[in-house]
Amino acid sequence: MFELLWISAFYAAPAAFAHWLIRRGAGIERRQYVLVAGNHQMQIEWYIRALQQFSRRTGTEIGITVVLERSTDDTRRIMECFARGNERIEWVRREVASGASIARESAVGEADGGDPRVVWVELSNQEDVRKLPL
Repeated sequence: MFELLWISAFYAAPAAFAHWLIRRGAGIERRQYVLVAGNHQMQIEWYIRALQQFSRRTGTEIGITVVLERSTDDTRRIMECFARGNERIEWVRREVASGASIARESAVGEADGGDPRVVWVELSNQEDVRKLPL
C-alpha cells in the first residue's frame, strides 16, 4: 500500500508544480476589456459570458469593465448581478458630456497606439464589436 501512495505522489508532484507555474503567471497574458453599453440588456450577458468562455478556453486572464452610457433599460441591473459575483467584473455609469473623449483617452486600446492589453469596445459600433474574441 505504501508503494502505491509513493507512486501516486511521484506523479502528482510534477502536475502540481506545472499548475503552480501556470498560476504564477509564466506567460499568462492579462487583458482588460472596456465595454461601452447603452441600452444593451438583450446582449450584455452574452458578451460577458463569451469573454469569460474565451478566458477559460485560452488561459488569458481578463478583466471586464462596463461603462453605462445613457442606459435606460435593465443593463445596470444585469451588471450589478455580474459584478456582485466576480471581482474581475465592474461597471460604472458615465454621463455623456464634454469629458467623454477624456475617458476614452485614459483607457485606449491597441488600435489607438495605447496599451495593447486594454481593449475599448463601444457596443453600438459594429467595428468595435469585431475586436471581441467571440
